[in-house]
Amino acid sequence: MLRDYPRVGLELHGGGPEQQLAALRARAIDALLITYRALSPSEDLRIEVLPTLRSGFVCRRDHPLARRLREAGALAFAELARFPLISTRVSDDVARRLVERYGSEASPQRWLQVSSEEIGVLVEAVRNTDAIFLGVLAVTRALRDGGELIELAVAPQAGLDAQFAFVTLEGRTEAPALQIVRGFCMALARRESAAEQG
Repeated sequence: MLRDYPRVGLELHGGGPEQQLAALRARAIDALLITYRALSPSEDLRIEVLPTLRSGFVCRRDHPLARRLREAGALAFAELARFPLISTRVSDDVARRLVERYGSEASPQRWLQVSSEEIGVLVEAVRNTDAIFLGVLAVTRALRDGGELIELAVAPQAGLDAQFAFVTLEGRTEAPALQIVRGFCMALARRESAAEQG
């Protein structure tokens, strides 16, 4: 965004879905990029769903599980759970799928060591410790492509994904810059989705 549109000003905010939606409705912010599963349908929201992004487990290249992964081809969830597992907020849907695939020991209440909406902090922890990140793989793609991080294949496959939505207030006049931001987010999600699928 900064490279392609250096004159478009952005102000990035964090926080949980409820806090972000309240800020949007209070017109403190113009738009949200938020986990689609965190949204409830509402007449006052214009919700544009972005392409699905694959999620998975990621660790540093020289993690103790990296050698085991090379030998076995895939790991059991119990092997991952012996190390600190970190993630953003785990949705009820993802928690349910983990428990269905791997049993009750996969419940986030049992394994989640650190939860943060600050993804950069989580990725730094993975780069510098034995922590394993569960999240959208696109956020680690550059580091995986560079060989610093690796995806951990788990058997059976988790089949996890994430879907985000670009959300604005219905009927609110949008600034031209917001249309640029929306287009950028949509294009980026399409590109990352295609890269992770292919």
